[in-house]
Amino acid sequence: MSLTSLFRLLFNFTLTAFAYIMASIIRRISKQADKVREESAPLDTDGARPQSGVYEKEWTNTVRELTDPVLKKELCHFGPIVDALKNASGKGLNDRDMLLEQMITIMAHTKEAEISKRLQQTAINLLYKDLPHPPSAYLSLPSPSTRTVSPEEQKRTYAFRSADGSNSSIVNPTMGLAGSPYARSVASQNLSAQKALPDPGLVFDTLLKRDKFEEHPGGISALFFAFADLVIHSIFNTHHFDGTINDTSSYLDLSILYGNSEAQVKAVRRNDGTGKLLDDVFADPRLLLMPPSSCALLILLNRNHNYVAQRLLDINENGNYKNPPPEDEKAKQEQDDELFHRSRLVNCGYFMKIILGDYVGAILGLVRDASDWRLDPLSTYRGLDHEFVPTGEGNVVSVEFNLLYRWHATLSQRDTEWTTEMIQGIFNGEEFKDITPEKFKVAAHQHLIPPANLQEWTFNNLKRDANHRFKDEDLAKILHDATESRAGAFKARGIPEALRVVEIMAITQSRKWGTCSLNEFRKFLGLKPYKTFEEWNPKKEIHTAAAALYKNIDSLELHVGLQAEEAKNPCPGAGLCPGYTISRAILADAVALTRGDRFMTVDFTPFNLTAWGYQDCQYDSKDGSYGGMLTKLLFRTLPNYYPKGSAYAHFPFLEPTYMKENLKKVDPSAFPKYAWNRPRPLSPSVTVDTFKEVQRVLADEGTYLSAYDGRLFTIVQPTLIKKMDKGTLRDKEKLRNGSDAASAKLVSGITELSKAIFAKPDANVSSYFAQKTAALIKQKAFLAADITYVDIVRDVVNLLPVYWLCEQVVGFPLKTETHLDGTLYDLQTYEKFAEIASYVYLNFDVADDWRLREQSQEHCAKFVEDAEKCLSERPLSWIAHFYASENNQSHTFLRRLWTRFGKGKSTTHEFAAQVVATVVPTAALYSQALATVVNYYLDNAQEAAREDIVKHANSKENDSLNKVMAYVYEALRLDPPVAGVYRTAAKDDVLGDIKVSAGTNLFASTVDAGRDISVFGPDPSVANYGRPLNDYNITNFGVDGLLTSDFFRATLPPVLGVIFSLKNLQRGPQQSGVFTRFVDDFHESPRTQYISQKGLVTQYPDSLIVQVSLPALLH
Repeated sequence: MSLTSLFRLLFNFTLTAFAYIMASIIRRISKQADKVREESAPLDTDGARPQSGVYEKEWTNTVRELTDPVLKKELCHFGPIVDALKNASGKGLNDRDMLLEQMITIMAHTKEAEISKRLQQTAINLLYKDLPHPPSAYLSLPSPSTRTVSPEEQKRTYAFRSADGSNSSIVNPTMGLAGSPYARSVASQNLSAQKALPDPGLVFDTLLKRDKFEEHPGGISALFFAFADLVIHSIFNTHHFDGTINDTSSYLDLSILYGNSEAQVKAVRRNDGTGKLLDDVFADPRLLLMPPSSCALLILLNRNHNYVAQRLLDINENGNYKNPPPEDEKAKQEQDDELFHRSRLVNCGYFMKIILGDYVGAILGLVRDASDWRLDPLSTYRGLDHEFVPTGEGNVVSVEFNLLYRWHATLSQRDTEWTTEMIQGIFNGEEFKDITPEKFKVAAHQHLIPPANLQEWTFNNLKRDANHRFKDEDLAKILHDATESRAGAFKARGIPEALRVVEIMAITQSRKWGTCSLNEFRKFLGLKPYKTFEEWNPKKEIHTAAAALYKNIDSLELHVGLQAEEAKNPCPGAGLCPGYTISRAILADAVALTRGDRFMTVDFTPFNLTAWGYQDCQYDSKDGSYGGMLTKLLFRTLPNYYPKGSAYAHFPFLEPTYMKENLKKVDPSAFPKYAWNRPRPLSPSVTVDTFKEVQRVLADEGTYLSAYDGRLFTIVQPTLIKKMDKGTLRDKEKLRNGSDAASAKLVSGITELSKAIFAKPDANVSSYFAQKTAALIKQKAFLAADITYVDIVRDVVNLLPVYWLCEQVVGFPLKTETHLDGTLYDLQTYEKFAEIASYVYLNFDVADDWRLREQSQEHCAKFVEDAEKCLSERPLSWIAHFYASENNQSHTFLRRLWTRFGKGKSTTHEFAAQVVATVVPTAALYSQALATVVNYYLDNAQEAAREDIVKHANSKENDSLNKVMAYVYEALRLDPPVAGVYRTAAKDDVLGDIKVSAGTNLFASTVDAGRDISVFGPDPSVANYGRPLNDYNITNFGVDGLLTSDFFRATLPPVLGVIFSLKNLQRGPQQSGVFTRFVDDFHESPRTQYISQKGLVTQYPDSLIVQVSLPALLH
């Protein structure tokens, strides 16, 4: 090494070290600034959501941007990028300079900054205006711009898609409807005579025929192109006899699933009042000729429609559905129509989000680069001239883009074999070179027309069951195979020979359309035209062959030029790596297809999709897929074949081996969190539903294992286990041993602390809960029209354990009237408690697991920090203690626990983690149970029960609390807040008539157990408050903490006594006075779930307004 090189190395090292030191110092300063800001924030936020960690987040983003080597490189070109893109209409943009990719990289790496938003608006504006709106030319005369609307359609107040795609533009209702002519984007001035063009077969054999298979350089899987087939076939379907007509609509309306005419739509629907489709059917038979993974994906979208329809029916947001559906045929059909149309809007929203999140995310290399930023072409904004940038104007696909989306070179080796076998079977092994377009058309009519009954369609030789459904395992195998099969690379001489006749027909059709040349298309896009064949493709054998065939570069026809063009190499902003012209054009098309569709923009609203439906098709950027949406669909429709954390679910469009090695580099901290092996099917859960067996499953913790302890360790693991290098076997073993020891120590600590805190609760806990309930009611009540209202759930029940833990146990810095310098707001703290409880105890949906785990760990890290700080503070002097709030005893209590259980056994940090894991996870479950009881006894028919509860709650008799608890447990039995629990058998066993093998997953239904007639009589739905309390030992579903029976008994009676003693207590008016909830089927048991004010499905009620006579409390 030269002296200069050594000096440069030392200099760079010094700068790097200095940068890290300064970063650490400034991060500490920013955290302190956040603390000061949060302490000085007002107690009453007037409805605004409190923001935490603002300065730290800003600093983190700033450091990331300043130290990001990719971003620093691209920012050097920032000025020229914008200028070049805006002025591309002159000489044309040199796409070899990768300016658009650089711009995308800057936007992705500065996603939180205003500059990113401005750049995105500029980019979307440019891409949208790449194509004319409306089209300037058609292949034949289009339909008139008016369409007759039926009286039934006019009555509908919600937006809905028509069968043929009409009315997708309000201004021009027939724009882009099925059966319309293709648009022509470029009016060709090419003087090359048709007869002067080379023979299509010769062109294929010379420039397109695959010479060897090359893997896709960006790691894209075959499943990506299976999904691309769905996108392409949704918008292109050339009429068999009139090549100017597109038989499908020009919108991403999932016409491949639903159909392009009223007859096709009717054929896929059940029309039974549920809005559902027939199981596992779709409308477009062309997909049967695609590799099987395309059909498998489409089947999942069918199932997603039915899932959505059932959920809309269950939730019944507007209260106008009947379940079961009405018997009157007209009313039933009206309900079916509305459910169908709304479900289709949601399902198409899903499709759109997969396109923008997963599909375009892979095209731009965003998933590969671990970025959750996405280009958003749907947003509404104004241009620099203050005019709105148009949305929902309509769209018509063009012949140029029809040719652009023929990506046969990307067929994987597995799909190439499948395609080859299919074509050989149709033509009885005839040589591919001898198959002519005429023979192909004859064979297509003889062999490729499927049965009229859609439920008889099949693919890949799959068998349907008695209900006409395909087996989950068959679909999963196809999808797994496609994910782990690397797609082929875009390249000249890359198309399998089996598709020779298809390519010949494409070239011939292109010429019949009078399509422009490649250079004309590039000029249209604002790209620099090629001057030579070598500039188009530097490979000598390609450009010399093309020159021999076409003579002049300006004569190179579009289809051939696109397919044989030099392909991009992977780089930031480029993941698909097609030819340069395709790469530029597909972004413009993606923006036009989505932004021009009113159902994706101006009518994509909670009003049309319902609040739940709208929320359901939104990205979850924290689900571990870096901004994808397909992950959620796979988890939802094939839960036993896509387990949590599976890379096959999180990155389905990237081959796992490639993504595994790539993620090690771009996000090494996330890499170990994924399961990289091919998923093994999970055995179906066995439901246990009798009281005796459920009781045994919950009690026998040695035989039936819960996941609770493991998850309790998981939520605090990052604070206990230091990051270690996992590069060697020894490092892995060291980490595993350290983790096992820490987990055992945590569980042991939780067991001791739980007994100390909850098994024999402090004598003052009852009075605290009663006083705090009264104080919260007084504080949160509001007056309207001489009536006093209070949200008894949101502002009282949900906050009780929050205040108790903060003021009496752990010392979290809650902002209150007596502690204005606190940093935590009560409602936001409850939400964090609920997320932790959901991860540990109510983790039923695998799609939520990643987000819940990450958020729980983030919350617990802060809670452990706060608890440790409270523990480490010096004891208060007697003067300070005298002036301190009498309600805040947490420091004293925590020190007492430390002395008994922590000192000499654990560090203060370990002990703080034990305390947090003991008390926080069950706080929201406590509120959930309490809210259920309050709601149950608010009915007018329960007035006598309320009076009895108040009487016994205030009584000093020995059995008074037991009498109150009889009311509590009976309410929880009749209206159970939790449907049941999962357990895993550690060994073989017998449960009644069920033989259980080791490893079997069981679902113990506490709902069904609570209605067991052998225990609760012939009519278990009738309340009986004289039952032995032992009959209720399943109501806490095997959870301790705040649900421990002794703690429950000590705290619920005084709380209920305060609430039910309120004068003239009754439900609030209309919907405000009842839970927004619904019941669905879960493991063949009824399960109650709630809809939050944000439209999200949740396990917890978040609001219940009651009205009382409390004017004095408001003064």
